[in-house]
Amino acid sequence: MIEGIKENWGLFKRSGRNIIKFELAYKLAAIAITVPLLVLILNLGMKIANIRYLTNGYIIKALTNPFVIMLIILAICLIVTYCIFEMSYLVVAFETSRRGYEASVKDCLYNSYKRLKNNFKLKHFPLFFVYLLAISFVNVVVFINMIFTETNSTLFKIYVINNKWWVKLIIVLVLLAIYALIISGIFTANIHILEEKKFSTSYKLSCKIVRKHIFKVLANVLVYNLLVALALLLIYIVITFVLVLGVKILDMAYLGSTMYLSVLRTIKVIFNVLWMLISIPASFTMISNMYYSFVDSDYINFDYVDIEEGSDRKNELIYRIILASSTILCILYVALSFNDNPFERVAIFHETQVTAHRGDSNKAPENTLSAFSAAIDDMADCIELDIQMTSDGVLVVMHDSSLYRTTGLNKNVSEVTYEEIQQLDAGSWFSEEFAGEKVPTLEEVLQLVQGKIDLNIEIKTNNTRYEIAQQLVELLEKYNMVNRSVVTSFDYASLQAVKSFNEDVQVGYILSMAYGDFYNMDDVDFFSVNASFLSKRTVDAIHNSGKMVYAWTVNSSSSVVNLTNKGVDCIITDDPVMAKEAVYSRDTSDTILSMIKYVFNS
Repeated sequence: MIEGIKENWGLFKRSGRNIIKFELAYKLAAIAITVPLLVLILNLGMKIANIRYLTNGYIIKALTNPFVIMLIILAICLIVTYCIFEMSYLVVAFETSRRGYEASVKDCLYNSYKRLKNNFKLKHFPLFFVYLLAISFVNVVVFINMIFTETNSTLFKIYVINNKWWVKLIIVLVLLAIYALIISGIFTANIHILEEKKFSTSYKLSCKIVRKHIFKVLANVLVYNLLVALALLLIYIVITFVLVLGVKILDMAYLGSTMYLSVLRTIKVIFNVLWMLISIPASFTMISNMYYSFVDSDYINFDYVDIEEGSDRKNELIYRIILASSTILCILYVALSFNDNPFERVAIFHETQVTAHRGDSNKAPENTLSAFSAAIDDMADCIELDIQMTSDGVLVVMHDSSLYRTTGLNKNVSEVTYEEIQQLDAGSWFSEEFAGEKVPTLEEVLQLVQGKIDLNIEIKTNNTRYEIAQQLVELLEKYNMVNRSVVTSFDYASLQAVKSFNEDVQVGYILSMAYGDFYNMDDVDFFSVNASFLSKRTVDAIHNSGKMVYAWTVNSSSSVVNLTNKGVDCIITDDPVMAKEAVYSRDTSDTILSMIKYVFNS
């Protein structure tokens, strides 16, 4: 085992400088070029198929369109070509270093292109999937980690775990047969690219090598995956230790589970992205090392061309320009995606947001600065609040038209001045701890939350809708919160008024019941619907009209998970900590969830 690791490291080390320089520039340049291309293909495909929001149910519809099929084939061809050239480069880099050639990155690039050009036949293109499947099947741990979701685990339980014994046996045998076929061709790429033999001949020779050294091949693959699993386990252990320590020191046990699941989710995404970038060079190093140890390398006919490269200084300058420009483009994509996710309209890439209803109204009196501060501390994505206008034209935060329930004054908000409202106590009804809590103005709320959290501002209907809309938009613009706020109302005219003052403000129409053909309302960007009336069919219909779906008011973890599985974009809840935990737990195993709850006593 140790010897195999040393040999793999030795092979990589001999050609490491060229490979690292190539991989760094190639991956960054590929991302810089392919990301906009894939986004363009995705948007074009959805437009052709007349799909505004791609849910799992609409995938079949998209696949029936011949133009969409052509675009998918184009996208696959781009990905396959990208991977095949990378593997071709690695083959050349390993062979030149083994032979002791002083090959530069440019030499390896030219020879990789030359060999790929000589061996590439259009009829062989589908067979190149064997290369990619071999890489995927070698990276078993990573593959399982990437595809593990609640939906997939549920399907696995239904169709495998809970099925009859003979069905399980058939599934296991079929998977083993597929694995055997793919692993048998593990050296096909080396033989096909390096020795320039026909694809079918290369696969047969690979099968022959694997049969002869089957136990060594399986042992190497097993050790490789054990090391990856160990690295993953160490990451989880370190994260757990740091978070548990931090939570205990800061006395934030109530947030422990949510923080852990949030960080775990982020780390998983980062790990999957990083491993997608390094899985080919990492696993191909192991495959190539096995290939060299199993064959007589003296009989490998390698036709190397040493090209005229010109000035080293000029080549280094070109390399740095490519690297710098690719890095800048990648950073730009990441920065832009925070404000405008290019895959926002694709269900599998969309993450359900959690909105704290009137702030965290479980911990502090609703619609107060204390409730809003608690929601920020709870790591909610957004705060929902209600606004009305006083008799002297000030926007204040209050749900009911009457002030009686939360302040004891039996008058409507529209009947009193702001000065009168300032004298009221909006906290004593909740608990003595909040005695003296004031009714906040919208401006005070914007000053509190600016840059910390998003807002969902509901306009309560009255005869001053246009004055409210104008002042609301002016305040959002003043505090640069237009892109971090949405405006909702039961009153359609209020939403139209907001749009008339600033079309960039996102507005949502609130529905107590979801029935009829309401999806295509003009001047509406999303619908905020009573959760009891949201079926999967309704959610998909709203999405396909190009609009988002908010669900209110959801206060049980099972309902949160159910609505998230339906594809709801935002959950409005009185318990944001519970909701965040429920959303994040969907892609986490029951074992880890039980451990988290035990550690944080939740």
